[in-house]
Amino acid sequence: MSKYNEIMEHIELNDEMRERIIGNIGARQKRRRINSAVKIISAAAACLVIAVGAVALLNRDKPPQTPDDSSPNVAKKDEGVIVAGSVDSEDDQTQYGFEVQEYGGVQELSDAFGAELHDITDLPFEVAEQSYSVMSGDFAEINYNGANGEYCCIRAGKDTEDISGDYNEYGTVKEKDIDGTAVTFKGNDKRYYLAVWIKDGHFYSVSLSEGTDEQKMTELVHDVMG
Repeated sequence: MSKYNEIMEHIELNDEMRERIIGNIGARQKRRRINSAVKIISAAAACLVIAVGAVALLNRDKPPQTPDDSSPNVAKKDEGVIVAGSVDSEDDQTQYGFEVQEYGGVQELSDAFGAELHDITDLPFEVAEQSYSVMSGDFAEINYNGANGEYCCIRAGKDTEDISGDYNEYGTVKEKDIDGTAVTFKGNDKRYYLAVWIKDGHFYSVSLSEGTDEQKMTELVHDVMG
């Protein structure tokens, strides 16, 4: 230790060396502060995850709360196909702000709504479930859902307003005569996702999540028209 002190007594630091040493010390201290802060933040995040998980477990078995009657229902007609929502009773349901009346089949649906609809006999995917409903009296809807998330939706409106729910901009728009009715196909390249037409004062649409070619879309429209 005495030898070390003796050597240090003969070392003289100029201003440049002193600033460099101070700078290095400051950098080391800064890194320590950053590392400490990271450790603190990481610990806090872990605690937050545990707390959220605990709340989720506590609320898991609680019954759903009934929404405040004063809260307005906002209809979301522009968000595409409407799937199953909350059920108030067997005959009276609400889905995304729509009052929903469900029916047992396509003929019962057509009679109740006043617009003729027919089932599609051969879809380009395997159907796992299907439903028939009227949304707030605005449009009738048939949904076919596939096992892998595919869907086909048929709609009929009470008048000629576009109620397809698909308002995307497509690169290909083609009009075709099917059984004397002008039908508009919409898609990209040679794949069509939507077909719309007006018949007997009602707006109709067929939409497919995965799209299909022109021939298959024509067959689907034929089926719906009956």
